Amino acid sequence: MNNLVENNALSEVLPFYHCSIKNSKVSALGNGLINQTYLVKSIEQSFVLQQINHHVFKEPTQVINNAELINKHLQAKKENGQYSLEPMWQLTAKHNSPAVIVNDSYWRAIQFIPNCYTVEAVATTEQAHQVAAAFGQFTSALSDFPANQLAEIIPDFHHLDSRIAQLKTVVAKDPMNRLSGCQNLVNFCFEQVNFIKKVAELVAVLPVQVTHNDTKINNLLFNSESKKPIAVIDLDTCMPGFIMHDFGDMVRTCCSTLPEDGVALEDMQIRMDIFEALAESYINSFAGNITQLERESLIIGAQLLPFMIGIRFLTDYIDGDHYFHTQHATHNIERAKNQLHFFHLLHHSEDELTRIITR
Repeated sequence: MNNLVENNALSEVLPFYHCSIKNSKVSALGNGLINQTYLVKSIEQSFVLQQINHHVFKEPTQVINNAELINKHLQAKKENGQYSLEPMWQLTAKHNSPAVIVNDSYWRAIQFIPNCYTVEAVATTEQAHQVAAAFGQFTSALSDFPANQLAEIIPDFHHLDSRIAQLKTVVAKDPMNRLSGCQNLVNFCFEQVNFIKKVAELVAVLPVQVTHNDTKINNLLFNSESKKPIAVIDLDTCMPGFIMHDFGDMVRTCCSTLPEDGVALEDMQIRMDIFEALAESYINSFAGNITQLERESLIIGAQLLPFMIGIRFLTDYIDGDHYFHTQHATHNIERAKNQLHFFHLLHHSEDELTRIITR
């Protein structure tokens, strides 16, 4: 969004929240690649303003409605002493709805909590404990919420068979003539037949929960004084799912010694101390409200998320880089090689992961 278009849009949206672009300070917030997010400060109030990307989220009102239902449930749990974090409320606009539609674009305002900060990457086992405890508490508090009341924001988001099918489709078309340069990687994905079958058998019997589906440390707010998590943020992908997905995403984003686009694959290792901290605090956060099958599924989830995102990066690369934001022509294939190699390491360390999970 260029500055002129951006200012014109903001000038139309802000009056819905009883302020204007003239009497407010508006600044870009965060480094997300999906939604446009701003911090708005006026004399009377401060809040986070967000334009929902309707190309990624085809039904923006579902994103907003899901967040409302989740926050109401979390607030009730907090009032009963069963949830210690802060729900992230959406503000009601002057027409008594949290959703504002301007020129076919969907906007919403979210409460601003002062004296907080975010962290981009897990550096210590203490941070790993904090991440797992916060996201575990979030899901545990929602364990008695009927997940089928939430809309499926992105259909088949973590459905492995669908991701495999998408890869097969672009491989057959090879629209950018890139297949010859990554055929070995494609073959590796299709060869994981036993793992793919194991995942399919597991999802057929696992209980459905409300899951966050983007459990990176930068989706937590930390209190500036206590240095502890105060809120789970970015509820856009919250929907029915399995807790192995949330745990797997924590492992994917916390436990590699390389960033997800790092190319020195010979140096990649699993940070087992971080994995152990994640597993311990995530399981403990459920306070016994986790089935034996769910606990065992965490081992598969740890492998599944790198494998699945690797397939998605590879699919997008062959298709011409339409989905993921890239910084150069080979960015997606480098990401794919990285994540599939991390899957390889985790898959061959399954016995050690199992010992940690069942300890």
